[in-house]
Amino acid sequence: MAQGLTEDQQILITSDAFQRGDFATAKKGYLRLYKETNNILYAKEAAISAASLGDINTAVELAMLYKKVTKNDKDIYINKILVDGYIKTGQIDKAISLLEKIRKEDKSLMLDSVLGSLYLGQKNYSKAFEIFNKIYNQAHDEDSLEKLITIFFVQNSQQEAIDLLSSHLEKYGCSPDLCQRSFNTLIQLNELQVAKRVFGELYEKEPVVRNAQLYIGVLVLLKEFDKAQQIAQSYPFDRRLLLDLYTAQKKFALAAKQAGLIYNEQKDPKFLALEAIYTYEDLSANNALQKSDVIQITKKLEQAIMQRKQALIKTKGDLDGQDAFFYNFLGYSLIEYDLDIKKGIDYVKVALKIEPDSIFYIDSLAWGYYKLGSCSEAKKLFFSISEEEINSQPELKAHSKSIAACQ
Repeated sequence: MAQGLTEDQQILITSDAFQRGDFATAKKGYLRLYKETNNILYAKEAAISAASLGDINTAVELAMLYKKVTKNDKDIYINKILVDGYIKTGQIDKAISLLEKIRKEDKSLMLDSVLGSLYLGQKNYSKAFEIFNKIYNQAHDEDSLEKLITIFFVQNSQQEAIDLLSSHLEKYGCSPDLCQRSFNTLIQLNELQVAKRVFGELYEKEPVVRNAQLYIGVLVLLKEFDKAQQIAQSYPFDRRLLLDLYTAQKKFALAAKQAGLIYNEQKDPKFLALEAIYTYEDLSANNALQKSDVIQITKKLEQAIMQRKQALIKTKGDLDGQDAFFYNFLGYSLIEYDLDIKKGIDYVKVALKIEPDSIFYIDSLAWGYYKLGSCSEAKKLFFSISEEEINSQPELKAHSKSIAACQ
């Protein structure tokens, strides 16, 4: 015996290692015992230890040895090891056949789940459905739920999938992962009213941030912005969510305030620019816009653009589509209110470099030339826009008459 230990002492040490989860030591101990005693039961324990360790090759080799020596085809532990070996080597039919035999003795849901997954992999949907339906009815677990939904979709039973999913969410709730996947699925299927009902109920039952986010997401897609805003104001979400909700409802005063708060917190010049633009939109909508207001707004926009330039120099980044919008808004304001037409034209030209096909930026530049009295340049530029596009935009249509009459 090893190191002068008796067989019983070795068994105690090896068994203790297994109980502690030290499967490497247990495998080594049981292999030594088998070698010294030739007792096939030690080979079985070594196989179980190897399987627990993840050493499937050794486990299968020992399991086959045990089966050969004992002629025992019904040992559940050995058969489970052989199933793992078959699965690993891609012998799925053999794995299924053996699992079906084991299942007569072992009624565990875990075994059913493995067999059901193998059926699913083999596209034997009827048998897979039978197993996962049984598991789900007993456990109402998310794994079997998702397997059933997968089978429904594969078989083009979309409504059954939606009914099962919504029923589960309403009765049992969902983990964060399942909630998000369910949200994505319902949105992709355009089942917005189902999503509204389901996530609305989840939110009512448990008004936590995660449920609020999903419910708000559905409300936004349904354009129920006011309700989404009411919920969002109760939670410490990213301020940009509220900003988007305010702008969607054209609540520009609140949007301007929110953009200003974001700028003060993050010092991102884009939000300084948005604060200026939403202030303009609010005053304009209320017929309260004065030239003095426009002067302050353009100053804030120039400040934002300067800060943005400095940030891009540091990051070696490029101007984007949102920058183009800011440049054009500033340029057009300087032109329209006769604050500095030439400077305004320069800003609009930057916007056009970023987005040269924008009819709105082309219109702004043409309007600048018109204001300078450069009629030929204004006409040439403006009438490069198609008549259909001009007529579809009221502001362009209004400019069209003035530019056409320019002498």
